[in-house]
Amino acid sequence: MKKFKRKGKVVVSRLDSYEVELLESLVQQLVEMVSEGEPQNFTTQPESDDPFEMWARDLQADPDEPEASEDPVLQRLFPNAYPHDPDAASDFRRFTEHDLKVRKISEAQLVLQRLQDTDRGAHDVRIPLDEADQWLRTLTSVRLAVATRLGITDAESADELAELPEDDPRAFMVSVYDWLGFAQETLVTAL
Repeated sequence: MKKFKRKGKVVVSRLDSYEVELLESLVQQLVEMVSEGEPQNFTTQPESDDPFEMWARDLQADPDEPEASEDPVLQRLFPNAYPHDPDAASDFRRFTEHDLKVRKISEAQLVLQRLQDTDRGAHDVRIPLDEADQWLRTLTSVRLAVATRLGITDAESADELAELPEDDPRAFMVSVYDWLGFAQETLVTAL
């Protein structure tokens, strides 16, 4: 991957075919995880413009007391807003979690579309400036997911993992974690 560079009203970078495939895979896994395998349940298009119909749909679809996920990655992506107040935490999830998931999935799908536009790395990835924030949030979510699975909680634990021998099965994912950080940093710098 080459550094992101700004060219007019777009930010561009060259990704090799394997980098496109890797990033597509990671972003698709994010979509699957966030949507619990059912991304069609998290569409951004409301079925009606009538707010009462939308509220009725939301009340039918969302449980009265949604449970916090047991998955550490989802806990990191959607942290508990009120760790010392279970009732407030449940209410917060009930009123915000669906919309947060819709946004995260929609942004990830935008990233997937831009990656598909590269024709497997044959063309530069081109990110319009008005989509840069969506890219940054998606890269951050993917990097947080990788960090959580690796057990990275701070700079010290990241440094310890960076010293792994190449034959350690975690070493590849540590390199992916670093690569995602490089992508984030150069994208921010290009803006």
